[in-house]
Formats: sequence, C-alpha cells, structure tokens
Amino acid sequence: MQIIHARETLESLLKQNEALKTLNITVNSRALKSEEAIGHPERNDFPLLRGKEVLLQAEVEGGVGQAFTADPIAYHGPIINLLTIDDDRPGTHALMVASLNALFKKLGKADHTVHCINQEPEACAEHISKTILEKHGLCNVGIIGYQPAILDHCVQVFGPTRVNITDLNADVIGKVRYGVKVMDGLTDTKTLIDFADVLLVTGTILANGTYQDVLVGVGDKPYYFFGTTCAALAQINHMNRMCPFSR
Repeated sequence: MQIIHARETLESLLKQNEALKTLNITVNSRALKSEEAIGHPERNDFPLLRGKEVLLQAEVEGGVGQAFTADPIAYHGPIINLLTIDDDRPGTHALMVASLNALFKKLGKADHTVHCINQEPEACAEHISKTILEKHGLCNVGIIGYQPAILDHCVQVFGPTRVNITDLNADVIGKVRYGVKVMDGLTDTKTLIDFADVLLVTGTILANGTYQDVLVGVGDKPYYFFGTTCAALAQINHMNRMCPFSR
C-alpha cells in the first residue's frame, strides 16, 4: 500500500498555497508533560504515564497538532524551513507529523488533533470496542500498539481468546495484560494480522516508520487507526480513523 507521507504532503501544500509561504508561520513543538497530555485518568498504565513515549505538540498560529514519539525534537521557525530538516533521526518523522496536524487543523482540513484527557480515554475505548461489535459482530480483533483502555474494553466485549495485541515496548512484550499476552511488534505482526478479522492500529506507526509491514499485510481486512497522531495522514490517505473524544 502506497502512503503519502507528512513531508511530501507538507511540501505539496506549500506549493499549492503560496499565501502560506508569505505568512510568518512558526511552529512550536515540545514534549508535553503527562498531566498536560492525558490529564489524570484512573487507569495508571497508559504509556504516557509510564514515560515510554511523549506527546510532541506543534502550534501553528492557533492550529494545534500532536504526535507520539520516543524521540522528541523541538523546533521554532517558519514552517517552510521544516522541509530543510534531514531525516537523520526517528524524531524527525514525528516532528513533521505533528506540524502537519497543526497546519491541517489551522486550515480546517482535519479535526481531532489534540489528545483527550482524564476519563475520556476510557470512554473512547468503550466507544471503539462497541463500534467494532456493531459493525463486524463477534469477531477476532487485532490491536497494533498497546493502549490499555482499548485492550481492556475489547477483552470485555469480545473475550480474551478473540483479542491479540502487539507492541514495540520491551517492558510489555511477553507480559499478560487484561488476559492477553502482548506479542512483539517486530516479529509477530503477521501472526496478529492472520488471526484478526478486524484491526485496530495506533496512528503512531505513521510517525515512527513502522507502518510498512503492517499495511502491506492487511490486504482486504477492515482496519481502523486510532489516536491524534494520524489525524492529517489518515485524512489525506483516506484511511478509517476512530478518535471520538480528542479535540
């Protein structure tokens, strides 16, 4: 599956809209503290609260966009200068994605670009699991990316034998969470896809470069991205996305 990336989307948008070049558009990106990013949910095992990932935030004259990353890069300057940054570290992709989300939000091309907080992630997970049940019935669900509330609610709705999950975090790989063993996202993606009737995929894979193996193997199976990271890229690539309580 061919994906239109953040850099080429940004480059194309600036070429099409000369006014964006003349504006003194700046991007301010920073790693949010956990309480800023997700508030104070009752559940304490979200990756944001464990310090394994941070939420990078970009602000473009009133437009705000975010992206998860383990390699946050701060930037301040004209948005067009983002195109001069080399792709020499993983965080560059997240910087581009967060910036594109902010610009799309400013231009009204995408919404739900800011993470939900407090008890909203719980409500989101309940909504997602029930939506999958309504659309696809009692099916096998494969989750790519450890999001504890989504995993928990899918297990509640479908049962632990109908849910598989992968992640890249060594701290959770091989552990049993909510009755399901977390598989290795580097080696077990095909196993998960083969198992699943429906896939829930973290938008973070579009910012960390791991999307290739996932999307190539999906085939005709229905899949849904979740999270704020993929707001603009899901829109530009016509991908299904569920992120009901973000802003």
